[in-house]
Amino acid sequence: MYWFPFWVSTVVSLVVSLLLYRGNKSRIKLEVKFQAMELLCKHFRQKQESLIKQFNELRSGSMGMSQKLAELSERFDNLIEKQNELEMCDPEGRLYSRANKMVELGADIYELMEECDLPKAEAELLLSIKKQRIVR
Repeated sequence: MYWFPFWVSTVVSLVVSLLLYRGNKSRIKLEVKFQAMELLCKHFRQKQESLIKQFNELRSGSMGMSQKLAELSERFDNLIEKQNELEMCDPEGRLYSRANKMVELGADIYELMEECDLPKAEAELLLSIKKQRIVR
């Protein structure tokens, strides 16, 4: 049998030990990096869950607001329709609206009487109401 000299086996042992030490050191570095990556992933998962929750809250709020806006729009359309119906049913009301506009534009009693077919007393009443609004 062939025996290696003692110093050769010692050198081989040292080289193997050194390689094992370096490998162990690299393994420890990799484990530390892996743990850091796990912490980052956990943090990002929590952040993602928080953002998903906020998004869902905003979405449900937005849906509620759009429903409310649709209801208000429908009510507004109904009111406009009713107002138009009332204006069509009350031709005298239209005359008074026109007379009121003319008063705001500075018409006198005779213009009101002629353009809106109002009696003198009603024309005077509209003008006195305008003057009272100005005084206040």
